[in-house]
Amino acid sequence: MTETEIFETIRYTADIVCVRGEAIRSEILAIRRGWPPHQGALALPGGHVDLGETSRAAAARELLEETGVRVREEDLTLVGVWDAPGRDPRGRYVTAAYMVVVPADTTAQAGDDAAEAVWLPFADPGPLAFDHGAITYAAWRLRLTAIHAELDAAEMGNGRCPAVHPSDPSDCDGPTVVTVVDSKGVGVDGCRRHAARMVASLTAVELYALPDAPAGAASRVREEAAALPPYVWLQPNRR
Repeated sequence: MTETEIFETIRYTADIVCVRGEAIRSEILAIRRGWPPHQGALALPGGHVDLGETSRAAAARELLEETGVRVREEDLTLVGVWDAPGRDPRGRYVTAAYMVVVPADTTAQAGDDAAEAVWLPFADPGPLAFDHGAITYAAWRLRLTAIHAELDAAEMGNGRCPAVHPSDPSDCDGPTVVTVVDSKGVGVDGCRRHAARMVASLTAVELYALPDAPAGAASRVREEAAALPPYVWLQPNRR
């Protein structure tokens, strides 16, 4: 080693995206930081990995210490590793981020150094400290993929997408491209044709493009729905 070589001090941390509820409209748990950096800002629960501890164990421990929510280590899913050099103003921090899903009636209470524990909309949590917004988005995509897989498995064998109405005789016009969420927060995947027919027949629906959908898929479904009457399959000569 030459005199000019310097080894960078790297600190190892774990963060956790705690998801409440199983539906598409779910929430994540955040804490308001009571200490710098980003004091007063919302962030994901997390902290340093202790000596002899795995990042998975640290994530579960930090969640309990900061929010009072207890989860099993084996229920955590790895979202990814974030190691950008400038992600923390205190120096070089590398974090392993995990996700866990807890029951819809789970409550939280601020502990440790957290000033507050709050539940935020998973799909749009607002500004978060550090790069926790990117971590949350990655977890959201991962969660959507898992939900879509569950829906596809449940519908396997009927030959048509989950969005088709039982009385609609038409076939799908391609793969599923969007999730249609009704006013009660229930979501189903649909091809362009059947998603548009569902949107045209319901009120107060929301659309989310699937991770592998073509760009603008949700907009195209809305445009097609605008040109359709409700329950189009019941209209004469409109099947």
